[in-house]
Amino acid sequence: MAALAVGTNGAPAVAEATRGPRRATRVALAIGSGLALAAAFPSLDLEPLAWIALVPLLLAVRGLAPGAAFGLGWLSGLVFYVTTTYWIVHTIGRYTALPLVAAVGVLLAMCSVLACYTGAFVATLRWLARRGLPAVWLAAPLWVTLEWLRSWFFIGFPWGTLGYSQYRYLDLVQMAEVTGVYGVSAVLVLFNAVVAGVVSARGAEVRRLVPALVAATVLMVGLPLAGRWRLAELAALPPAGALRVAVAQGNVAQDQKWDPAFQGETMRRYAELTAAAAAAEPDLVVWPETATPFFFQEAGPLRDQVLDLALDRKVWILFGAPAFRQDERGVVHEQNRAYLVSPDGREVATYDKIQLVPFGEYVPFQRILFFVTQVVEAIGTMEPGRTSTVFELPRARFGALICYEGIFPPLARRLVAGGADFLVNVTNDAWYGRTSAPAQHLAQATLRAVENRVPLVRAANTGISAIVEPSGRIRWQGPLYETLWHADRISWPGVRTFYTRFGDVFVRACVAAVAIALALGIARRPSTGGGPEQLPAVSA
Repeated sequence: MAALAVGTNGAPAVAEATRGPRRATRVALAIGSGLALAAAFPSLDLEPLAWIALVPLLLAVRGLAPGAAFGLGWLSGLVFYVTTTYWIVHTIGRYTALPLVAAVGVLLAMCSVLACYTGAFVATLRWLARRGLPAVWLAAPLWVTLEWLRSWFFIGFPWGTLGYSQYRYLDLVQMAEVTGVYGVSAVLVLFNAVVAGVVSARGAEVRRLVPALVAATVLMVGLPLAGRWRLAELAALPPAGALRVAVAQGNVAQDQKWDPAFQGETMRRYAELTAAAAAAEPDLVVWPETATPFFFQEAGPLRDQVLDLALDRKVWILFGAPAFRQDERGVVHEQNRAYLVSPDGREVATYDKIQLVPFGEYVPFQRILFFVTQVVEAIGTMEPGRTSTVFELPRARFGALICYEGIFPPLARRLVAGGADFLVNVTNDAWYGRTSAPAQHLAQATLRAVENRVPLVRAANTGISAIVEPSGRIRWQGPLYETLWHADRISWPGVRTFYTRFGDVFVRACVAAVAIALALGIARRPSTGGGPEQLPAVSA
């Protein structure tokens, strides 16, 4: 309900009703919003829900002060992150000595921090609205700014970026070659904001929403049409290059992986898979992250087995292995490494993982959090790599993303900008069991193909291994927990995308828009003065 009032600057204003929904209703709306948002992601994959999932939360905070809005946003974010990353409890509970209660505590602590971003989103919107700024237009750039911030601060955890929920909606996600995945997030948030505004608008307020409603409609119709046209255009192009690749999914149980007694079985399994795949004459065979459970850099019979296998089968093999570096002081630093071995039985290139998993492969801010130990066993304090590697084959060049790196757009972009014709993602998702995490991980990696217009080859220890086309379409994916190999032909259009060339220009524009809005907000007084909240009206 709205009433005509006079703002602090003497201009007509629309005052929101002071009552709004009851507290219990607001809480229920916030929780429902978090659940709907989580359901849009794998494994439920109810992606249409992402178009309206934020509406209940936006309605719940209507008329509230920023502090109260933050609380509801935090609650909604907590529900979303708990239901999306619940698999952390499985990982900790199964592979560490921590009891179930402690594992749940770790999950809640992590999700409580992540939920602050959702709280900050609605709190900032309320703060801007109180200063007469157009919250419906600022919602999308604000959300993108916070998603981008979450990707590197405080530890960097971009899991569950909203745009990934649409990974199967290929017509829409083609825009990522310009905006990155964040552009998809922005469209979803704008639509949610407009729907929330239309649902709650009364009288003259409806007129204010007409431009935003038109823009949302145009984007919702125009972007998929443009995406479909772009897909047809790319399909009509002759391939700039092509080759055959094979993936080997060893399906080695995590609790056996580092058992020295099981090393022989692991190597036998990969040797058999590679021999079978070699019959398809692939240009490259890809094994998963840390497929070889030993230090390949050290001379010995296990290293020789891998080199002899490549020589005997006349294949290039990319595989993961633990590694170490000793500095000038004699201190040993562990690393997560990918090796490329040639058909003549030589190690030709390596890549050390740059983006490590916080609290799994390293402890962030270790000087402060000196009391924190890794929750994942069999992995010490690792050192990140410093340079990206573009591997060279006779017919193509490619870049490797190790595990978690597949959800960081700048890492993939750097590889393609450096000359990679396709991407390889080697991972070990055995940590997650039969939870939704492997499917979520794959869904997020598919956007790297769209952003850079290159195919993505994914080899996962227990699954989900996959072949992803430059369109983002998953052409093939293997089942979980099966030992298998798969050979396929991949090709690439040779198109250098806007995103590959210029990076996150869209994100920078969103950050700039939010910064300007905050500056304007600081310069204005809030439009409340002890009475009901007042928002500027738009003249007819």
